Amino acid sequence: MKKTIITITILLELFLLLYPKEVIIEFRNTINICLYSLTPTMFFSILFSYFISYNLDRNIYSIILISILSGYPNNITDNEYLNYVTNFVNPIFFIGTVGSIYLNNIKFTFIILITHYISNFIMIFLFKNKIKLNYKKSNISITNFYSKSLNNTIKKLVIIVSNLLFISILVTLLKLTLPFNNTINSFILGLLEFSKGIYEINLCDINLFFKGLLILIVITFGSISIHFQIISINNKIKYIKFLKYRILNVFISVIIYFFIMLFYKF
Repeated sequence: MKKTIITITILLELFLLLYPKEVIIEFRNTINICLYSLTPTMFFSILFSYFISYNLDRNIYSIILISILSGYPNNITDNEYLNYVTNFVNPIFFIGTVGSIYLNNIKFTFIILITHYISNFIMIFLFKNKIKLNYKKSNISITNFYSKSLNNTIKKLVIIVSNLLFISILVTLLKLTLPFNNTINSFILGLLEFSKGIYEINLCDINLFFKGLLILIVITFGSISIHFQIISINNKIKYIKFLKYRILNVFISVIIYFFIMLFYKF
């Protein structure tokens, strides 16, 4: 395993030497997304989720509520199965950035988001018997809680941005090597890094139905970048099992999407 990691690291170093301009451009685009759309929404969502958790008992319903409001990867808990079945996208980022800026269609964006939510609720229902909580209510003072919340928020944002910068190298590599058309390439990039991929999918010359389908798959799967962020926050997560749950979640969401779209008028 160590030899494999060393080999991959050396290959990435060589790639950086061979294509420094392309990597720097991708870094710049990633930093722009982080600074002007992702980080501002994520900061307040993460911080508010901590504020909410201070006033709620730690039960399954409160954790699900926090997960919905904050989105991945900051919804990570100590419970194994809650990490597998509560995989909600950040609603502020999705509606504010994807709906208002990328798709410029709030109504359709809500349809994608509702489909995503329903698939998550089905996952929670299917595996509710595996979720066993054993939380104790915190007695920390409001002053210490505020300080702790800020520190944890900053730490999570650092993890998120750091992972995005690392993934940017892989995104650049794929952009230079993928032999497919623009739509397939954008979808593959979305599975690797969801915010960049969603932006690329939005630029594709395809109808709204397929754009919505691809975006739904990307946000429900979460992208490899998000997966890295999640296991960086909680290294107790079994990644192969986590990946299987994400694939099942995608399958459920696609079925729901096709059913809902039967009644949607473009």
